[in-house]
Amino acid sequence: MNIQLQISTEKLLEKYFSEYKEYHQYALFAIIILMSSYQIWQAIFVSKKIEKLKADLKKSEIKFSRFHNMQIDALKIIYDRIVTFHYKNHRLFSPKSTGHSILKRKINEWHAEFEIVIDTFHRERILLPLELLEIVKIFENNFQKISVRLNEELQSLSDLEEVNQSIDEQIIYVNEEEEDEAIKFRMNSLNENENIKNSEKIIRELRAKIEKYFAELVK
Repeated sequence: MNIQLQISTEKLLEKYFSEYKEYHQYALFAIIILMSSYQIWQAIFVSKKIEKLKADLKKSEIKFSRFHNMQIDALKIIYDRIVTFHYKNHRLFSPKSTGHSILKRKINEWHAEFEIVIDTFHRERILLPLELLEIVKIFENNFQKISVRLNEELQSLSDLEEVNQSIDEQIIYVNEEEEDEAIKFRMNSLNENENIKNSEKIIRELRAKIEKYFAELVK
């Protein structure tokens, strides 16, 4: 009886462990499949993420490249206008020759070039870095005040013509010596203006800033 019970128990245990082993194998197989599936999914996800990052980086590079080239073009245009204006400014306030009509012409040329420079600044403003915008603001404020002073001088010259009812220098000034002295007096008065005194320095500082920034862009 005991022997039969022992045999029966052993059979039950064998059956139990056999079934347990099968379940264990199934579970292990399922875990392997799940882990493999997860790794495949993870690899696909990471691959897609990397591709997206590459695409975004490429777009950023293209945008930066376009902006970079636009900045270079804008700086070249601005610098060209500033150099031309620099010449006009120097010829006006440090003239080799003086005269009533010469002074009027140079003031008008100065105004025309100044308007072009300011217009160029405003059109290209969105492409300029903050460090340049700060000195551009100083430039604009200073030269706007000079513009006002030059308008006053033009009005004074026009008033003189109106009083004499002529634009002929010989009628207005009688002789060249008188004209020369009168225009020299006007030029001395202009050059005593603080904004005009600072004009050369401000232009040179702006040119130097643009040259430095441009050199960094094209490295």
